[in-house]
Amino acid sequence: MTLVAGSQTPNSSSAHITRLEQEDAPAPLPQGMETPLGLLSFEATLATGRSSEKFSLYLDPTLGVNGYWVRDSAGNWVNLSSAPYDGKMANEGGRLRLDFEISDGGQFDADGRVNGIITAPGAAAQMSLSLVGQAPDTAGGLWF
Repeated sequence: MTLVAGSQTPNSSSAHITRLEQEDAPAPLPQGMETPLGLLSFEATLATGRSSEKFSLYLDPTLGVNGYWVRDSAGNWVNLSSAPYDGKMANEGGRLRLDFEISDGGQFDADGRVNGIITAPGAAAQMSLSLVGQAPDTAGGLWF
């Protein structure tokens, strides 16, 4: 696993990933969500004047994940590496690349503050696409 800031826009970013930790997956997860790596929690310090950053997470394709899933500020699980969130998935050099963007202080920045630091726990996960749009079995809102 490799996490990179600004990999899709070379020389346009001077963000620094200051922390990357692999943790147990949070409970409860939405029905049908599989997280082979558990929760990935990271922090990145943005360059002066930047309000968001694009990230790429490189993984072994045999993990079978279909996105980088995070909870938004309302507790909904969303796939940031999907077209509705201007993300994408691609194969590059025999590895799966999950591209996504997070805004400082936005709904996917866990600290919720505009402070030059993005705090982002999420999961490279497999979620059956036929489940998208169904209500979760637990409290905490809808996920899609």
